[in-house]
Amino acid sequence: MQKRSYMHRIFIFGLTLLLLFTSQIFSAQEKYKIEQISGVKVISNPKLPIYKDGIKIRLVFKKELSIGVAEGDENYMFGGSVYVNTDEKGNFYVTDWDSKRILKYDPEGKYLFTIGGLGQGPGEFQNISTARFDKEGNIYVTDISNRRLSFFDTDGNFLRQISMPEVFENLYMNSKGHFISSRSVMVDTGSGMSFKIEYGVFDENFELVSEFYSRIPVFDPPEGRDMTSMAKFTAGILSDIAYQPRPVYVVADNDLIFWGFSDKYEINVCSPEGKKIKTITREYDPINVGEKDKKYFEETHATRFMRDRSEDYIKEAIRFIEYPRHKPAFQNFTLMESGWLLVIVEFMEGEYILCDLFDEEGIYIGHFKADVSPDFLFFKNGKAYAVATEDSYKFVKRYSCNIQEY
Repeated sequence: MQKRSYMHRIFIFGLTLLLLFTSQIFSAQEKYKIEQISGVKVISNPKLPIYKDGIKIRLVFKKELSIGVAEGDENYMFGGSVYVNTDEKGNFYVTDWDSKRILKYDPEGKYLFTIGGLGQGPGEFQNISTARFDKEGNIYVTDISNRRLSFFDTDGNFLRQISMPEVFENLYMNSKGHFISSRSVMVDTGSGMSFKIEYGVFDENFELVSEFYSRIPVFDPPEGRDMTSMAKFTAGILSDIAYQPRPVYVVADNDLIFWGFSDKYEINVCSPEGKKIKTITREYDPINVGEKDKKYFEETHATRFMRDRSEDYIKEAIRFIEYPRHKPAFQNFTLMESGWLLVIVEFMEGEYILCDLFDEEGIYIGHFKADVSPDFLFFKNGKAYAVATEDSYKFVKRYSCNIQEY
């Protein structure tokens, strides 16, 4: 009789826990809401995803193809900065910043030809960006050193170029010929000249139409010319980017603009003209910057930034880098062909990326780790693409991607 009473209490206790857990799920779902605020649709999401019928979902990536070698054929060897894009046929366009060229590969990863190279003439580059496509399907590439936008057909033939009045980076061109980009202009701060960085929509003459965000980075000049003073100055520049919030934006095929500043978990959707029409938010707990994160930043960003400096100088500068307590609310985001939004919350190089998934409405539907590289991750032709680093070498990857219930 006592044993039966004991088992009964265990059953009641377990049932209570189950009901409590279930109530937490439903209470989280009750917190999600959609409302109109000053003409903008605002989707406010809770910390926990909204699982339909209580079933969790995640994206599962499986590597299909890898382009690149550590040593061998120079047409398959990449430098330290690599970007990738694909056309509608699945051909790869790999931008190798170090060699100032674009390499084209077929859908099976076979090298076809090279576009551009180092130089100042038509179709040549001093600097080079991601290859993107205009409404006619031609390739366009920005060169911030030559301050121009160069156009090529998909056979690699140079077509034309447009001069840029200032430095424009990470530039998209929409179907109306307007540009979504960041612009750097010289301004007088009162204590000297500095650069103002403006993010927004610019017209065909590169005049600002709508501004999303702007900032003026301020760095105090070195206190002296000795190594320690110069190292502190370098450390100040690195501290300004070490796990600091930054603007992130992508442009959809229908010209809608997704952008956010990662000081908070908020992603805005704007019309092609830059008018805000939707805001997606999520409650979240900030993630601390740990010792492993600091070491990663020092071994990658800091060391590369100071690659022309001596080993002693690098060590001295690293010693003065200041880190924030928390990481940004998110690292990056990208659009899926279904209209879903994949947000990369954080990542550990070579280990995993932590993702949030939102449906086409902006409702939070998934939170999971994925085995895929976060660098330049995008979706096209029913596949996922990214640039991966393996033993300090760069490779271009293609993955299959499937929704899995678990």
